[in-house]
Amino acid sequence: MPPLRIRSASAASPAPDWQQVQTLQVADVVMTILKARKAMPEATAAAVSRMKHGEGYRVFVSLLEGSPPADAGAVHPGGIDEAVAIFVARELGKDLADAFGGKDVFILQ
Repeated sequence: MPPLRIRSASAASPAPDWQQVQTLQVADVVMTILKARKAMPEATAAAVSRMKHGEGYRVFVSLLEGSPPADAGAVHPGGIDEAVAIFVARELGKDLADAFGGKDVFILQ
């Protein structure tokens, strides 16, 4: 099983712009992943992480190669440099909040 690697944007492309949204939903995250996979087809999963940002959240989406560990909490995406998308959301939709549960990172395969 190959080791897990976080895919970063290529050296030629800058870090993604921050996208400000009122409410971030799972569908927004999934569409972002699908678009990013066109440029990185070897990615096998995506890590979605959140951190508090004022009254809302910053949500980082990173593509992964290899098999992620069974414990998604063990994966800690690097943030801006490794993100394919960064959202600044005033709130998380119920579906996305439920996906995070009590953790700040989850993996989509």
